Amino acid sequence: MTFYYSIKQMRRSPLKSILFFLLIAVCAFFLALGGAFAYMGSDELQGFDEKFTTIGTVEQKYEGTETGSSWDPEKQAYEYYNTGYFGEWIDDDVLADLDGADYILEPKQRPYFGAYIEDLYDGIGSPNWGTVVAAPVETGAMYPSLLMRVVRTIDGTMEEGELFYLCDHQSRTPDVLEAGKEYVMQVYMANFAHGPAVSEGEEVEEYWLAYGIHSSQYTMEKEQVYDPVNEEERYYDEVTDGFFETERGKRWLKMEHYQDLAMHTIPVQPTDGTCLLMHFYNNEAQITEGRDITEEEYKEGAKVCLIPENLAMRLGKELGDTLILPLYYADYSRSVGDASILGAGGCQLSNILNAEGELYEVFNEQEYEIVGIYTAEDKGSGSYSAGENEVVIPWNAVPEDSWENNVVGWYPMSGATTSFQISNGTIEEFQEKWDALGIDELEIRFYDMGYTQLQENLENRKLMSVVFLISGCVMAVMILCFFSSLFITGQRERIAVERLMGRTKRQCAASILTGVLLLSAAGCAVGSAAGWLASGKAAQSAGDTIEFDRMYSDNVIADREPETEAKQAGPLLPCATGTVLLAASAAVSAGYMGKVLRKEPLRILGEIEE
Repeated sequence: MTFYYSIKQMRRSPLKSILFFLLIAVCAFFLALGGAFAYMGSDELQGFDEKFTTIGTVEQKYEGTETGSSWDPEKQAYEYYNTGYFGEWIDDDVLADLDGADYILEPKQRPYFGAYIEDLYDGIGSPNWGTVVAAPVETGAMYPSLLMRVVRTIDGTMEEGELFYLCDHQSRTPDVLEAGKEYVMQVYMANFAHGPAVSEGEEVEEYWLAYGIHSSQYTMEKEQVYDPVNEEERYYDEVTDGFFETERGKRWLKMEHYQDLAMHTIPVQPTDGTCLLMHFYNNEAQITEGRDITEEEYKEGAKVCLIPENLAMRLGKELGDTLILPLYYADYSRSVGDASILGAGGCQLSNILNAEGELYEVFNEQEYEIVGIYTAEDKGSGSYSAGENEVVIPWNAVPEDSWENNVVGWYPMSGATTSFQISNGTIEEFQEKWDALGIDELEIRFYDMGYTQLQENLENRKLMSVVFLISGCVMAVMILCFFSSLFITGQRERIAVERLMGRTKRQCAASILTGVLLLSAAGCAVGSAAGWLASGKAAQSAGDTIEFDRMYSDNVIADREPETEAKQAGPLLPCATGTVLLAASAAVSAGYMGKVLRKEPLRILGEIEE
């Protein structure tokens, strides 16, 4: 009967009862949603920083543009074009010495090394390149195609007596080669032969002159080493009696090593962290066997390496095996990706001689343990791509500047050769320090895997959870106090009458509070359920936002699945918030009920009459 009368009493004021139910449901909704957001935020913050890496790339900008020209022998006219030029080359020390910079890995302009691997190739060479002594069949200019006969092969697969076409597409007035004379030159296959020397309907490729014995050796101060023998740029020489005893002649004979070096050389990339190499950072290169080089191994300069899967197969190497790397040159002029585009396994395709006319000697030879094997996918990243047969080693594994006499080229810093790592979330702070220096010649680009957007997302979610929780709590206190007072004090006459009729305080409390608590329980259940369902939608939406930020934000190049996924709170959390709210409702109602029951029935009736 107590339950019946309690419900009957609530039905006498339906608008008040419905409003109480709806407001309690709203409070429960806010508490459940706020609790869910707090859970999702705390779950994602666990190990959040470890899942992201922030790096910056450095590139020197052109100082200006100038008009260049090239001769088009077919049109017999110059073609003009605009090209950029650099001012004074800037050293990476400008960045390394930046006060207050929070570097995890300091910026360095990285060269790549060439390592001679004897077991790499057992073929006979390539017909696309060759160093030969040749004579023209007839006297003529080197444009259009001039028919030549091989007199002697110094390097390559061309045979004595073999005919080939030679053409000079670079010079406005190509040199004339005389029949009966012999000329030594390095040539490479480049185009289809043309002109009167070519038989009608004949389709055969012609050769162009290569750099040959020219040296491009540099010092560590970025200055090209003076080469008196090649002071005058000349891509071929006339062979006369005793020529090969001269300084230039001796250099041409050393070109017999060109294809041997090209076919046996692999690029070796020293670095302070795999994350600094963009093909690893953007997931184009992935370790499929073994592990990455550890932070301690990078710092200590451990003799460990990562090698590509194709190279491991060609050399018959497995994890745990060792690889000897005889390093004989360092190239600062381009990235490994650029070198591989040129072919020959990433080898320096020309300039195999130093300024003294000698082959570069090995400057460092050590044995490295293979700790990881990776595969690299070419996604059209150009200079940021992995090099063919590229081996990765710790920078500190090779003594600093031990290659100072083996630098074959230098170029200003570029994004593919110069990078650094900073702490997550410090991009804006770093940029302010850098802008304060006023150096406009360098462009710095940051990549953080979407960390900045995700951090903002989590901070917003944290703020939302606080707002919902505080709003729910404040509303709950106000609503419970108001409606408890309204329901209980409004029934003081009933309470007094029931007391005078002999009912106990406990029975009176049960009669009055049953309906209130039932409405409160129903509101808590509905609101908590709605909050849990809404949190599920929010978790799904947050996951979609994370993926969008990671893949398309200005700071992102990584084409990968998000490592941080918003997780929906389980049903226990809304049950807990609903239970707490119901308990608070019971406590507040019991407090008001206790206050009324402490008064005598007659006194209550007297206060009502007054």
